[in-house]
Amino acid sequence: MIAVLAAAAVGLLSAFLPFTPAEPYLIAAAATTGAPGVALGVAAAVGQTAGKVLIFLAARGVVRSPWLRRRSEKRTGKEPGKVGRLLARLIAIMDRPRQAIGMLLAGAVTGIPPLLAVSVYLGRTPMRPAVFAAVCLLGRAIRFVTIALAPHLAGY
Repeated sequence: MIAVLAAAAVGLLSAFLPFTPAEPYLIAAAATTGAPGVALGVAAAVGQTAGKVLIFLAARGVVRSPWLRRRSEKRTGKEPGKVGRLLARLIAIMDRPRQAIGMLLAGAVTGIPPLLAVSVYLGRTPMRPAVFAAVCLLGRAIRFVTIALAPHLAGY
């Protein structure tokens, strides 16, 4: 039970501090404590999802801040170049719900793109927080349960 609660705490901490990944803890806990790998993985996923939702909501608040809106409304009078137009197109594509959900799921399962960056980026989109949380939890659960089961599958 303590290992499972610790997995949730490590997941939450690793949501904010990417240099403290949950994966090594999950492998060590699964190999040494006898705690069920599924419980460890789900607990870490819940902790990390809670942290990523906070990051998502914080990014959304910053993006919608009056100060930032005033700054973004100031124009330089220049037309965007080729790179600027390409970037604008890519952002428009990623703002579509299907692509945003796919990007979130890919980041949550594989870490590519990094889930921290995805969380901040999606804070500026119209994605609902409940959808963000559900997809993030699903992806992180897949990743962390797989990692937590690895020592048992290897015979440890």
